[in-house]
Amino acid sequence: MTGTDDYLKHLLNNLRTLREKAGLSPEEIEDRLILGPGWITRFEEGETTPNIDMLLAILHETGSTLSDLLVDLPDYPGTAGIERFIFAEQVGTDIRIHFRYAKFDATYTLENATADEFEAIIKTLRDGLAQLAVVEEELSEAIKADSVSRAFLKAVETWPDANPSDLWWFIIYRAYCDPFNHPAQFARLDFTQSWKRTSGWALEKILVQHYGPFLAKHGVKLFIADGATKQAIVKELDVEDRLEADKIDVVLRGGVDERFFGVVHVKASFAERRTDDVPMSVALMRAGYTSPLWTMDCKSTPAKLPRNRGELGTPQGLRSAKT
Repeated sequence: MTGTDDYLKHLLNNLRTLREKAGLSPEEIEDRLILGPGWITRFEEGETTPNIDMLLAILHETGSTLSDLLVDLPDYPGTAGIERFIFAEQVGTDIRIHFRYAKFDATYTLENATADEFEAIIKTLRDGLAQLAVVEEELSEAIKADSVSRAFLKAVETWPDANPSDLWWFIIYRAYCDPFNHPAQFARLDFTQSWKRTSGWALEKILVQHYGPFLAKHGVKLFIADGATKQAIVKELDVEDRLEADKIDVVLRGGVDERFFGVVHVKASFAERRTDDVPMSVALMRAGYTSPLWTMDCKSTPAKLPRNRGELGTPQGLRSAKT
């Protein structure tokens, strides 16, 4: 248990004591505040930390004040234990990463890593997203994608022996969804929805930045085309009408004349593959072009110790119909 956990335990025990002194049951407080069953007990047992508005409302119903709540509390341990969506603790030569996953307080162990390295990755993401506070709205999506790609590439460089898909799913995604890593003006946003768009664009950047220099030495050029360029590519190709400009993720060109020879379909998971890309892939390949898929293939079931098995699963296990 961290110092912060101990402090909160005392604080919430005080909340229970004040309710009991007022002669009120948890159900009575829930009825007055129009809360579903179990919330007050959950607060008092520390399973969920009430926000300040809820805390003040409970105190008001018990006829208590903040001063009453703070009686006999231990010294606060400082900032090291502030609860975040994701944080890491050093365990020998590894770090144990804690994050919220559905109803679970989940953990993922990253071997041969330090808490300082983890913090550097999070700060890379945070510093990139900080630009959103001062830029025009039309630039926001590009900044978010760039911030995610920078943080992920730094993570891969820092921990080259780790599974990149794990780094993406258990660290970068969770850190992006932590509202404290974004400017305060976006505090009410649901970042899980924002991630769906941002992650796709970030993966395109990662593909080009990570593999581009190597492939360029072999005469292959990767690049992300703008809307007008995509439209021009579609117009020039002798391909059946299943080719849609907005389905072109990363363009492949090669040779001395940098001739177009295919499209890389970039997807965070296979979920989008079947409906979004297969018709285009079939059309491109029938016309003699290449059409590879590049994906993180992240998928896990909520648990205390989740395992990122992807949608392909194991050779002996069940596989998703989407594959």
